[in-house]
Amino acid sequence: MLGIPDSVMPHVRRFGFSGATALSVVVVMIFGINPVTVLTGQVAEPLPHTTLTALEAIKAGEGTPEDLVGAVEREANGFWERAFRSAAVYYPPVALKMVPSSRELGCGMAGSDVGTFYCPDDSTVYVDMTRYADLVSAFPEQGHKAEGYLIGLAYGHHVLAAVKAYDELAALDAAARPALEQQIGARAACYAGAWTKWAGLEELLDDPAMVSAIDSVGTGNDVAVMPSRPAVPRALTPPSADFRKLGFDLGYGIPAAGSCRPEKVVEPI
Repeated sequence: MLGIPDSVMPHVRRFGFSGATALSVVVVMIFGINPVTVLTGQVAEPLPHTTLTALEAIKAGEGTPEDLVGAVEREANGFWERAFRSAAVYYPPVALKMVPSSRELGCGMAGSDVGTFYCPDDSTVYVDMTRYADLVSAFPEQGHKAEGYLIGLAYGHHVLAAVKAYDELAALDAAARPALEQQIGARAACYAGAWTKWAGLEELLDDPAMVSAIDSVGTGNDVAVMPSRPAVPRALTPPSADFRKLGFDLGYGIPAAGSCRPEKVVEPI
């Protein structure tokens, strides 16, 4: 009378109507059917990519570089928003812009020789998609993950700007700046390591091929500013490979902002 198939009635008697419904939802999920579609008849929007699912989709030929950039943006920015909120510290907004080539970059064209960088002047992460494609072409196995690292590194520089790490540079003369600039670079790598662990990626800087891919885009220039702000150089003095690795490992080991304090990432090595 209720129109329930005979095969289903034993489950209804055993679990009740609500239990049978829950069981049906589990079954359709196992077979890859969205339960929202079953219960409402409406097709649900697919969930946004995570960094890992974006990489898997690209590998399977079903995803795009834009999927990965968007996933890293959501995860990295969300990670730092939560970290600052838990510490009751203001986290300034940051934007990410994907541009087709260096001709469309902001920040006074600073960073055009890098492709992916953070501009403190307008609190924006710029991603040159042509340079990203060049990176993947040169390093097919490592290029996409390397780009993910570069975006995570750029967000690390935004965190440094948020905690006023660059302000000290204005008080230093040219001779005294390189040591602090290298420390800033290592701290940014530390923040990138924290995001890398949070995103579920392996310890990227342990792979020599990955390091080669990252270094091929000149990460010493990953912070740039408009010419109207000379207090921070157009290109910071990059940390050595060992100093960068030290910072990255600190963040990867304990993915928290406190792992990257200046007293933990001290003198350049």
